[in-house]
Amino acid sequence: MFAEYVQELCVQQAGGEGRFVLSENDKEVNIEKFVEIVINPFSVDINDKRIISRLYKELCKKAFGENMYLYTQKIISALNQYFAELEQQETYFLTVDKEIDMTAIFKAMGVKVESYADNYIQNISQYMKLIAELLSKRVVIFVNLGSYMEVDQIEEVIKEAAYNELAVLFIESSQKSFPKGVTQYIIDNDICEI
Repeated sequence: MFAEYVQELCVQQAGGEGRFVLSENDKEVNIEKFVEIVINPFSVDINDKRIISRLYKELCKKAFGENMYLYTQKIISALNQYFAELEQQETYFLTVDKEIDMTAIFKAMGVKVESYADNYIQNISQYMKLIAELLSKRVVIFVNLGSYMEVDQIEEVIKEAAYNELAVLFIESSQKSFPKGVTQYIIDNDICEI
């Protein structure tokens, strides 16, 4: 049943159908949009494709925003001039798209989020901050995190989640120790809540 529940949550988080319902103020909200599931805390990637994609969108907005618009135009002009100079060095003519895609520049420059983590716990903390800010996630579900962390480490994860206005759900395959104040529900082999 544990595997079935986790699998169903993963399917729903990926946009599929399932029995779980996430609601806010008695109104159902999209699990895919607001929930992040972490099954392997060691594989959490602060530069996963979704985060980088959203980061580039945010950077593009800022590049063409009020504060950076003129600077961005200077860079685009300098790039166009650079290619004109390169063309002078060749025996053939070049064509350059006048509409420069800033996302392509970010990719070419290898723009990524710099990690400040010294261990997987700090990496999880940085990941939670990014998914809250860039992906607008509001719930993080950790599967079997209690198997990898001590109570005080879990408490740090809870504090970081609260700081980033994220709700946290821990799903464990067996009963684990959790910090005081954490509400625990135990489901036995007969699928009854204890």
